[in-house]
Amino acid sequence: MQTLGDVVTAGLILAALIVVPYKLAKAWLWPYLRPVIMSRLASAPPQKTDIEAVFIPVSDTSIEDETDWQMPRISAYLSDDEFVVFLSRQKLRDGKYRLSANDVYKVTGGNRNEVLKIVSQVRATPDFSHRTPEQEQQRTELGIAKR
Repeated sequence: MQTLGDVVTAGLILAALIVVPYKLAKAWLWPYLRPVIMSRLASAPPQKTDIEAVFIPVSDTSIEDETDWQMPRISAYLSDDEFVVFLSRQKLRDGKYRLSANDVYKVTGGNRNEVLKIVSQVRATPDFSHRTPEQEQQRTELGIAKR
């Protein structure tokens, strides 16, 4: 039967045989080996492939022909109310709002009651987007919740 002293002695010998050589090698050899290893990695030639670039003709991509699509209004300068409306409408994929009304107020600042009033008005507006069954299928596949 071994005593506690024998177990401790065995542990110290094992640590001395494993840890001490590792620390010595890392302290003395690593500064010399690191540049050699890293320089070999950097000078390795890139792998060659048999893939060649191919030209793929694209049909006419002009949006001026046969379209009545209107460019949405884009502005780099939103008024305070427009910014509140923008933040109030942001949703996640599961249909939940990205920011709570209090978070919108924290971001925009201003009069708290006015900001919360605008957020509640925006979120109370029903969404009347009519989607085709194909669009609903795509939304289901993407994981977007129905409203």
